[in-house]
Amino acid sequence: MEYLLRERPATVADWYELTRVNFWTEDLLYAYLQQLYDYFYGDRKEPPEEPAEVPPPGYEF
Repeated sequence: MEYLLRERPATVADWYELTRVNFWTEDLLYAYLQQLYDYFYGDRKEPPEEPAEVPPPGYEF
């Protein structure tokens, strides 16, 4: 997990292929992974929310 957060090797397409969970941008993916890391290993009390099924405002296909 630390490697993923430090190196950011996975794209949103890679992540979707592995998990079937869609993130609209890599920034959203890695923000989620950081929150998940903080939940498992830090002091975050609640798990992060699942990604939105609709794109964020201003997202272009």
